[in-house]
Amino acid sequence: MIQIENHNWQCAICNQNNRYWQNKCQSCKCFKWKFHDILYQSNQRMLDDFDTIEIFDVQYNTLEEAYEPIEILRCKIQLDENSHKVIGSKQYYIKPRLIPLVYINDITQEQADNGVELLDAFQILNDDRNLVIFETREAALKLKAYFELFKKQFPIRRIVDLTSVFPFPNIFNSFGMMKSLKIDYDPDCFGLADCVDSLLDKGYKFKSMMLQTLENPIPEEESRLTGFDYLIVIDYEATCFQDEDNLPQKKRRAQEIIEFPAVVYDINNLKVVKEFHHYIKPVEVPILSEFCTDLTGISQEQVDNGISIQQACELFEIFSQGLHRCIVLTCGDYDMNVLKKEATRKKFEYSNNLKYYINIKKVFPKELRDPNSNRDPGMVEMLQNCNLALLGKHHSGIDDARNITRICEFLIKRGFVFNERMISYTYKN
Repeated sequence: MIQIENHNWQCAICNQNNRYWQNKCQSCKCFKWKFHDILYQSNQRMLDDFDTIEIFDVQYNTLEEAYEPIEILRCKIQLDENSHKVIGSKQYYIKPRLIPLVYINDITQEQADNGVELLDAFQILNDDRNLVIFETREAALKLKAYFELFKKQFPIRRIVDLTSVFPFPNIFNSFGMMKSLKIDYDPDCFGLADCVDSLLDKGYKFKSMMLQTLENPIPEEESRLTGFDYLIVIDYEATCFQDEDNLPQKKRRAQEIIEFPAVVYDINNLKVVKEFHHYIKPVEVPILSEFCTDLTGISQEQVDNGISIQQACELFEIFSQGLHRCIVLTCGDYDMNVLKKEATRKKFEYSNNLKYYINIKKVFPKELRDPNSNRDPGMVEMLQNCNLALLGKHHSGIDDARNITRICEFLIKRGFVFNERMISYTYKN
């Protein structure tokens, strides 16, 4: 499994060693992102050196593995010494060149055909005087790659990756930022710009030390974002009850895992290589509710013949041996948190391999999400958005794990990369 301790970072100010997830130095409280652009310290300037902030967001038209920009949102915020104001926001439809037909629900063929050339959306842009913000560095690099496809020079050299400097942890897109900032979602608004405006309202300072060049790799990122060779997709099922089951509230909330499935996907060879599957015998409430059996399809006989959760964790550790550069992936935070709570109640330890994971709901690409919702999609919605059919029974752990694996495979074949920046965790010790 991935050795998280190898990805610790050392503060350049006080030499304190900090854990991967800590965005601030635990000694001097300096932000980790201060050391991302260490090669470019000679270019450091304070916020007052910038006249404006420019925010860009791009929507793509896709056909199989091909993609091209179909819509660009651009917002300009004027900076003064102690204030700021939005002075312009514009939506550009981009005339198709690579994919003639439009496959985006909220953009018509006529709007695209009457759109502007891509370079027109970047007129009067001076990134020496403007602080340019994209949702992620990857979003900027994707647009840059499209320019290079047509042998055009990308007009932006340096950007701020908003997710990497956002003051809340484990935020991977503008939907998560809006939730953190308590911004009401409106599909007709420019969410990324609203997030930047809200941060400025709260006194947040964007500084030149946050800038990342698009021409060269960031030293700290280059050393640790090596990606994975294997995904281990897990989807637990646990005991569940309804009010009419006449159980105390405390017991209804104390869920026990009753199915432990895992599917190992080989990213390099694009195939499932093995599976792990055990039913677990509950001990706190040993009799399954009728509701639980109907929902999951798990029978009382299956759990009565099952193993303990402690045994399952031990067997999983053996099962995962030899899988180098791999990471657990789940559909939500629920799975790893329900294991953490059960282990705490039953006072047993389990491997660090089950404490770090990627939540696919958080990192699912924006271009595949419902544009009218800022809610993270569930498994069924992700399958639909990937044009994949639901196979097996929903809420069967092994069937759900296989379906989530199919979503991952779809994304990987489109060029999506699962990397260490996406890691969540359930323990900090």
